[in-house]
Parts: sequence; structure tokens; C-alpha cells
Amino acid sequence: MPIDEFGRNLDFVKYFSLEEYIDKIDLLDDLLNHLEETSKEFDEYVRLLAAFAEEDIINYWISSAQQELRANQDIERTKFNAELLKEKGVFFDKLSISHKRIHDLHDFVMLSSDEDYVPSQSYRKVPVNISRYTDHGEEIFWRGANPEDVDKFMNDFINIYKQNKIALIYSNPFLRAAITSLLFNRIHPYTDGNGRTSRIIYNLKFTEQMNKIYQTNLRLNPLNISNRILANKITYVKCINNIAFNLNDDTNEAINRWFDFVLTMADEQLAYSKERLEHLIESTQRTSGSNEEIIRRVRQMKMSRLK
Repeated sequence: MPIDEFGRNLDFVKYFSLEEYIDKIDLLDDLLNHLEETSKEFDEYVRLLAAFAEEDIINYWISSAQQELRANQDIERTKFNAELLKEKGVFFDKLSISHKRIHDLHDFVMLSSDEDYVPSQSYRKVPVNISRYTDHGEEIFWRGANPEDVDKFMNDFINIYKQNKIALIYSNPFLRAAITSLLFNRIHPYTDGNGRTSRIIYNLKFTEQMNKIYQTNLRLNPLNISNRILANKITYVKCINNIAFNLNDDTNEAINRWFDFVLTMADEQLAYSKERLEHLIESTQRTSGSNEEIIRRVRQMKMSRLK
């Protein structure tokens, strides 16, 4: 097998069980402590959100979604066509996943940056390298799944997405969305647009899990992190590149670092988003003459904390 200077296997990835891959992950104590702190902050943020009537916060939701989609494209240095949002949505309507749904999401991110892109309802049939080109030629970081194994991996991926296990990695929104995004990225089911599609899938899964915990019915992620990923792109790429995607290597510390990175991005976005909401509360107070109803609803909101 080809090995690079960092000891990474550069073979194309042969099919293995994604469920077995997840079951091997051992969440470390430092990560669990970080998760608890982030969960506390997120709980408070949800309480702030719950204080607003929908008509008072609709502009906040719209601007947050647009910022997320634009940052998602910017991470890959591709443009974003906001005009597509005026058409019938491909991800504002539901949070579920199917092969067709994934193809639709992928078509959306590709059309957002390339109006000449031809939509396709199939996964790649050719090999793909994750690499960069230098003066010395192509530097390969890792390779995607074998073309003949992509469909098997994606069947597994959809089954994993639908799993409802009680284990923390399946039930916590941050961990569940992070592992879902990672698996998609490392399978690399398309020749292009994998990262952008994986981050939209992150948002869908996070929102779905958050709805289960808080008994809400949101269709948009209340905490978009692509802005923070854009600002920390080098670390983001390194975290993904350093994870061995097979059942043989010990990849536990690398996956824990990936989870920790996602939590850190959430921490940074929480600080920014909570400040925006506080300004919105002040604005509501100035326009309505009273903030008592908002304060009452915040104080009376009784929500279960993330476990």
C-alpha cells in the first residue's frame, strides 16, 4: 500500500462497515468536558431564540441562512448565486435524507457556483484524489472511496443518518452532525462539491437532532458554523486530512480532535449569535416600548439540557 511521509495510507478506500467504524470511537474525557460546556451555552442560546415570536425574528433567520450558504461556498473559494434561493428550495422543506435528496443538495451547491453545471442523479464512477498542485506536481493527501464501492458506502451512510441509537455520538446534535459530515467527506461520493454538500448535511442533521431534544420544528439550523470554519479553514482541512478512514488504524485521537474542532467552531458562533440576539432584544424594546414579555418568556422557558 502507498504510504506518504506522514504515515497516511494513500490507497483508494475499500468498502467497510460505517457503523462498525463509529462503534470503535471512544469519546475522551477532555472532549466530554468541552461538550458539556458548549451544551450549556447552546441551551441558553435556544432560550433566547424561544423568547421571540416568529414575525419578530424572521429577518434574523433569513440573514443567518444566507450567511451560512455564502460562507459554505467561500470555504471552497467558489461564488454563491443567491438567486437560486428564490426558486423552490431543496433543503428548506425537510430534514430527511435519501439518495435523491443528496443528489439534489449536491446539484444545488454546484449550480450555486457554476451555472453551466449539468445536474446528475448519480454518484461518481471514477477515482478521485484529494490533493493540491505545487511546483513539484500533485501532492495527494488521501483518496476517496473506490468508485465501485461508493454506492455501498452511501447506502451505509443513509442507514447511519437514520439511526436512532441512544449512544451519545448518535444522540447529541454536535457529535451526530460532526460524524455525519465527516463520513460524507471521506467517502467523497462526487468528483467535486463534496465539502459544500457535507456542510449542508451537517446543518440538516444538527437541526433534526436539536428538534428532538427541544421539541421544536425548525427547518433551518439555529447555529450555522460555516463562517467560523471559513476563518479557521487550515485547521478544518488538517483535522479531516489526519483521520484514517478504515477499520485497521487507530484513529480515535484524530476523530476526537475533529469533534473538539466542531465544538470550538460552535463556541465561537454562539458568542457571535448571542450578541446579535441581545441587540435584537434591545431593538424590540425600543420599537415596542416594553421588553417585559420577552423577559417573561425567557425566564419561564423550561428546556431540557443537552445530554
